[in-house]
Amino acid sequence: MAAIDVGSNTTRLLVARVRGGRVEPIADGSAMTALGAGLRGGGQIGPEALDLAAETVHRMAEEARGLGAVRLLVACTAPARTAANAPELLARLAEAAGVAPRALSGAEEAALSFRGMVAAGAPDPLLAVDLGGGSLELMGGEGGRLRWATSLPVGARSLTERFAPADPPSLDLAAPMIAAVQVMLEAVELPLAAREAVATGGSALALAALAGTERLDGEALLRAVERIAGAPAADVAAEAGVEPARLRLSLAGAAALEAVRRTFGLDALLVSGAGLREGLLLEAAA
Repeated sequence: MAAIDVGSNTTRLLVARVRGGRVEPIADGSAMTALGAGLRGGGQIGPEALDLAAETVHRMAEEARGLGAVRLLVACTAPARTAANAPELLARLAEAAGVAPRALSGAEEAALSFRGMVAAGAPDPLLAVDLGGGSLELMGGEGGRLRWATSLPVGARSLTERFAPADPPSLDLAAPMIAAVQVMLEAVELPLAAREAVATGGSALALAALAGTERLDGEALLRAVERIAGAPAADVAAEAGVEPARLRLSLAGAAALEAVRRTFGLDALLVSGAGLREGLLLEAAA
């Protein structure tokens, strides 16, 4: 089977077998397609972004079928929820993939991401954070069952566009970015106490690479931010093995994750590569 996740920043492919409730990866890949660039609620996705997303999904669908995938799932997250021309986006993706895409609500995205993380061996009970380009999902549960989830309309791309950092960015922007996310998080009450949470999404993975650790505590996030602010994005990206386009969103990503950490009194966020794609495959195989 194969799952393609079309998000605000990135389009991701996972080809895998599902056996006994476990996902066994065969191949994966990702491409920055930036559907959420400049997108506000009720705004339009531009024609170039639509073209790039369609081309990327077509290429990934062909790759998946070439690897023997007999079932293909395509899901679209925040862009399908916020864009005025979401029907056009979904029609383009359907033509590109040869299957009807699914527009996920924030609650569906959170539930599927949670399921994927649990299957990958996340701790139990689990508090999880899924940071995308245009949304932030928080979720929690125990015994492998999701008990609670919420979705906030803030992500690494939308926060970057709001504050428009230079290249390299000023460290002075970190505090107001963190504060902006904390304002949104103040209305969220966690149903379970935790000292650590699992974080997933492209920004979390990039920050782990920048910090040199998958355990993002305050010191690790500060180390990543100082590295981001220390040189132009192209230079830092080459050193860290992160795409330059992703690097330019990483200050905002660090700010959003630090806001979560501070608001809920967490010691650290543990970065995981598992999430939505695994959840889609598990749901389909059930």
